Amino acid sequence: MRANTETNEFERLYTAYSADVFRFLLYLTGNWELAQDLASETFVRAWTTDVPIRTETAKAYLFTIARNLYTAHLRAFRGEVPDDSDLSIPAAQASGLEARDELAHTLRDLNRIAEGDRAAFVMAVFEELGYEEVARALGITAGAVKARVFRARLRLTELRQQRESRSSK
Repeated sequence: MRANTETNEFERLYTAYSADVFRFLLYLTGNWELAQDLASETFVRAWTTDVPIRTETAKAYLFTIARNLYTAHLRAFRGEVPDDSDLSIPAAQASGLEARDELAHTLRDLNRIAEGDRAAFVMAVFEELGYEEVARALGITAGAVKARVFRARLRLTELRQQRESRSSK
């Protein structure tokens, strides 16, 4: 009976957060397939842990696992820089050429931001986690999260302005 209850809890966890974890990893990696693989591995790790997952911090906990897996992936493939082909999005996932282009630009720009700043920005802005929750997930203070989000916003603005000035010439 206990195993069935745990399975139901895990199914609820997966249903509630799988899209969020995938999206977070997509923004971190800029690579659709890698984000899918890491998202799957995130839930495998959550399923096999002996640590009980508290409902109120589940999303931050999953993001912590996901970010740790991404960091491990970076270490394993250090020096390999993703090319623009990694940023392609399956046509069924983005409507219209303009939306795909904007998403590809956003992913490319995000990948030009320091990983720590990018993770804080994605969690706080796209995933709408509070600074305290992001701080717990990243193991830093809320003040450091605010600074990272601010730096990421500045860098994204700078990259967008550079892109727009190149396209207007």
